[in-house]
Amino acid sequence: MNWHLDARVPVKTAFIELTHLEVKNIPTAFERLVDCAADYHDRYQWASPGGVPGVQHARHFFRAIGLDPTKRRPSSEALLNRAIKRKELYSINTLVDVGNWCSLDFLLPTCIYDADKIQGDVTIRLGRSGEHYLALNNREIEFEDRFVLVDAFGPFGSPMTDSQRTAVTLETKNAVLGIWAPETYDDRELFKQAELFAERAVDHCGGTRKRIEILK
Repeated sequence: MNWHLDARVPVKTAFIELTHLEVKNIPTAFERLVDCAADYHDRYQWASPGGVPGVQHARHFFRAIGLDPTKRRPSSEALLNRAIKRKELYSINTLVDVGNWCSLDFLLPTCIYDADKIQGDVTIRLGRSGEHYLALNNREIEFEDRFVLVDAFGPFGSPMTDSQRTAVTLETKNAVLGIWAPETYDDRELFKQAELFAERAVDHCGGTRKRIEILK
């Protein structure tokens, strides 16, 4: 599977391929997410999310892809806001919980796809007229002139909300993990975070890290 980032999209992303996973419905990774949230609460309970160091990276990324972060929060900031206010968090499965944990820890949006549901090579670009998909929130999203991931079957992912077609389930054996960042983000830091994302996923889901790639 080859990944291509359109040069007109001024961002960078780290992708990790994992194989032979065993995704489970147990709270091990969720407990680490809760611990991470508690740590943010202890340190920043009197601050607004915008005052937390590092939160601006996701905001810069959203602006780069044409989204206003004051009207729609990046997923990482939404998690941070819940952590600071001690609002309830939710467990999905071990792999998705790892993704949410890393998103909150790194303060960057992450994504996770079932690799066996992706067909052919992947291009990250602006959407075209008529491109859409049914998202995880059960809403149909249109992608004309919006940042989107596309395979041979069409759009399947975005930093807003991903599609049901490539969603991770307890049957997922091979996966692609991603971290989204603005183009000014340090490559070494992004690669280090990708390695940690992979390590945590393997710790909680087993499997093997196949590769890490940074696209920019």
